[in-house]
Amino acid sequence: MTSQDGKYPALFSSGRIGTMELPNRVVMAPMVTRLATDTGAVSQRQIDYYEERALGGAGLVIVEASCVHPTGRAFVNHLRIDGDEVVTSHFELTEAVHRAGARIAIQLHHGGHRSTPQLVGGNLVAPSEVPEPGSTHVPKALTVEEIEELVEAFGQAAIRAVRAGYDAVEVHGAHGYLIHQFLSPGTNRRTDKFGGSPENRVRFATMVVQRVRQAVGPTYPIIFRLSAEGGYGLEEAVPYARWVAEAGVDALHISAGGTGPLISIPRHTSPMAYPDGWLVEHAATIRKNVSVPVIAVNQIREPAMAEAVVAQGKADFVALGRPLVADPFWPAKVRDGREAEVCPCISCDYCRTGLRINQPIRCLVNPTAGREAFFRSLGPAPLPRRVVVIGGGPGGMEAAWRAAKRGHKVSLYEREQELGGQLWQAVLAPDKERIWRLQEFLTGQLKRGGVQVHTGAEIDGASLESLRPDAVILASGAEPVPAEVPGASASQVALARDVLMGKVSPQGQDVVVLGGRQVGCETAEFLARRGHRVTVVARSPEQDLAKESPWTYREALLGRLRDLGVRFLTRHDVRRVQGRKVALDGSDGQTSTVEADLIVMARGSAPQGQMAEALRRWVREVHVVGDCVEPRTIAEAVYEGALAGSRV
Repeated sequence: MTSQDGKYPALFSSGRIGTMELPNRVVMAPMVTRLATDTGAVSQRQIDYYEERALGGAGLVIVEASCVHPTGRAFVNHLRIDGDEVVTSHFELTEAVHRAGARIAIQLHHGGHRSTPQLVGGNLVAPSEVPEPGSTHVPKALTVEEIEELVEAFGQAAIRAVRAGYDAVEVHGAHGYLIHQFLSPGTNRRTDKFGGSPENRVRFATMVVQRVRQAVGPTYPIIFRLSAEGGYGLEEAVPYARWVAEAGVDALHISAGGTGPLISIPRHTSPMAYPDGWLVEHAATIRKNVSVPVIAVNQIREPAMAEAVVAQGKADFVALGRPLVADPFWPAKVRDGREAEVCPCISCDYCRTGLRINQPIRCLVNPTAGREAFFRSLGPAPLPRRVVVIGGGPGGMEAAWRAAKRGHKVSLYEREQELGGQLWQAVLAPDKERIWRLQEFLTGQLKRGGVQVHTGAEIDGASLESLRPDAVILASGAEPVPAEVPGASASQVALARDVLMGKVSPQGQDVVVLGGRQVGCETAEFLARRGHRVTVVARSPEQDLAKESPWTYREALLGRLRDLGVRFLTRHDVRRVQGRKVALDGSDGQTSTVEADLIVMARGSAPQGQMAEALRRWVREVHVVGDCVEPRTIAEAVYEGALAGSRV
């Protein structure tokens, strides 16, 4: 199958993994969803989620990490394949994906010391008594007999996968889970035949592969996911790949990370700052040293890059994880010459935020992710209507194009001269340029949907009466709270938004940022990178700094701030300013003083939803979405906009 316009011939050529023929070179990478049932069986929500990606044109869908043994449960709602009782639910999933036209594999997984103690009876197992970084739970070192039991568990799970209708299995040997823990010298301190030399550390992996091969027969496809670095470097990953391939796998899926820092990415790099395709060369190196196909993954989102990876022989397949969460139809749109319509992954890592607090997968840019059945049920409107959207931020734009898609005549009014709303501020924080891809996508959706866009236009009762809409969606956003600072002159105080947008530039070197949430911390980094001495003063405790951020972004952001020498004074507030002296009160009753040439306010925003009641006097149906309800994140604005636009 080639692309409709012939633009990406390598990407849309057929390929093989062992005996399995695939219609194209696009693989859906496995990502934990927490959409399984409480007992670990496949749920209908999970079937809907994977079916959507299959309908979207991926040649192979790899289902998320699935537990092979009760000691390996790592997540709440962890998908299981460790018992016969769940096979039927898996069969329903494979049938749905096959009906949608894709092949399907399942990833066989054991968490090792990254399992959740409460889910495994409190007793973690691992190669050695080395805990997960940051954990107080020291695992039990596996005996040889227990290792052999787990090898058998992988084999039995593979047999169940065959019975359930999967076309292949992927053995998870990456990301700091059990098999990777054996591979890494950082987590494997054993002195027996499973530890010490690389040849010994790989033994568990090869035993698992050999048992799986024995269980499924000589022709059934086996994939192995390997971290190219993570506790070891690429020079050690290459022989690991060779040994695993020789043990009987049909393809290698090359990822990274898990049991040590990544040496190829600078410390404290947040997800948005990772360069596109940063791991491709690792895959290319391994491909030169093995005789089985290689799958490349990580930050491959642009069709041209995916095509080049395959065409240049750096890998045989490309795996898309988050890009297919953001847009399940990425393959079909690219194949059909509609790549401008692809909803872009912006690497915000919002999809993993809820997973840490036992919530199902969600996506900032794609509000239908994990909610496929609901949004599928909302077809064309039975009667076209006139819909007015007030506000051109992400929530308003999302609402407008979705309402237009349902067949309504939609007009959007934005008081500023440009669309975007809070995206204008968000994109100016360091390393967050990719957010602008969402703005470009939403603007394109408005044009494709025929939405009439009016910028520099305010709406009042008289104009609303003349428009005579059937429904109004209010997405007027929020405005920063201009808190007063006792003793400070007007020139000494600025809003974080104005600093980020270049409307205010500090005239001196010392800056105090009031507010330790994400905006305050990002503004502090913005200023520190420009050579200012920055102190962040927050009324909240240290653990609440930037707490609304995805954890991968938060940890990197705070690390960069510390590297830049930014000072944090938590549980403090301003008492008074006198000249350049800022007097602070601590929650412990102690006072302190810092110097400031400029005080930057980053203490939240107030919703601008006052129009809602007035609108209801003119229009029967009014929907209020986004920050004008309550200031939150882009994700809530987009989701609420999608709901409103799909319901009018």
